[in-house]
Amino acid sequence: MLDVSTRRLRCFLALAEELSFTRAASRVRLAQQALSQQIRKLEEGLGVRLFERTTRQVSLTAAGAALLPQARRVIGAWEHALAVLDDCRREAVTLRLGFVAGAALELTGPVLEEFARRRPEVSLTQREFTREDPSAGLGRGLVDVAFVRPPFGTAGLCLRELLVEPRVAGLRACHPLAGRESLSARDLRDLPVVAVPHPDPVFSDFWTLAGPAGGGAEGPRRVTMEAATPAEELALVTTGQGFTVMALSAARYAPHPGIRYVPVRDIEGSALAVAWRRDSDSELVEDFVASALAVRDREQAVVRAIRGEAGAREDG
Repeated sequence: MLDVSTRRLRCFLALAEELSFTRAASRVRLAQQALSQQIRKLEEGLGVRLFERTTRQVSLTAAGAALLPQARRVIGAWEHALAVLDDCRREAVTLRLGFVAGAALELTGPVLEEFARRRPEVSLTQREFTREDPSAGLGRGLVDVAFVRPPFGTAGLCLRELLVEPRVAGLRACHPLAGRESLSARDLRDLPVVAVPHPDPVFSDFWTLAGPAGGGAEGPRRVTMEAATPAEELALVTTGQGFTVMALSAARYAPHPGIRYVPVRDIEGSALAVAWRRDSDSELVEDFVASALAVRDREQAVVRAIRGEAGAREDG
C-alpha cells in the first residue's frame, strides 16, 4: 500500500468535512482540478473509493467515513509534532563568546566543555578580536560574554578574575639585564620601551609601564619606539631598540631566539578574566561565568602552570 502524504490527508479532510469541491479547494488553497487529482491519487493508493460524486453532491463512502476519524487523528498528531518542533526552535538559544588572543589559554577548552555539560541546548558561537578591542566585542555589544585581559578603559562591564600571571620584560638576549633572574620596574625606567600604539590609554599604560597604571615609577613614560605589528615589536627588540612587556604565557607560546624574557617582580601581573555587560540579565551569561569559575577552582594545576609556578603539573 502506498505511503500517504499529509498533504493528501489534508485534502481528504477538507473534502470530507466540507462535502464541496469548491469550499474544500479554497480551504486547502488548490484549484478544484488539483484537489480532485489529490483525492483520486489517495483513493488509488489506498485501493478504496472514499467519496461518491454526482453532479449535485459529494458524500462519503463507508470507507471514507471509517477513514475520517483516523485521518483527523493523524493530522492532529502531525500538527502537534510541528508545534513541538517550533517550540524547540524558539527555545534554541545562542550565546556569543568573544575573546582576545591568549585570553583563557589552557582553561578555554575545559570551560567550554563545562558550559556545554550544563547547557547542552545552547549553541555557542566564538569570535576572536584583535588587540585594538581589548573588551573582545563587549564594548560594542557584539558578544554576550568574553575572555579578556584587563585592564582597559571600556566602561559598563563586570569582570571575574580567573587567574593572574606574571608580566615579563623582553630584552635583547645580549642586553646586560637579560641575564638576571628578575627585574624591578626601576631597572627598566630609563630604557626605551617598544610597543604597538593603542587608542585605549589604560591598556597602553599597562603594557608600557607608564606610571602607576603600568607599575612604573612616578610620572608618564613615553613609548620611544613604535611598532606597526607585534612581529615588528619583537624585531625591534632583537636589534636593541628597546624592551617590550608581555605576559609570561605570551613569552612561553612565542619564544624568540634573540630575546630573553625576564620576570618583573614588583609590578602587577596580567589578569585573565571572564567579562560581561553590567546591564545584562541573561541566565546564559550567568551560567557561563559560573562554568568558568568552577573550572578555575577545579583545575588548579592548570592555573599554576599558566602562572609558571615550579612543579605545577606534578599534582595535577
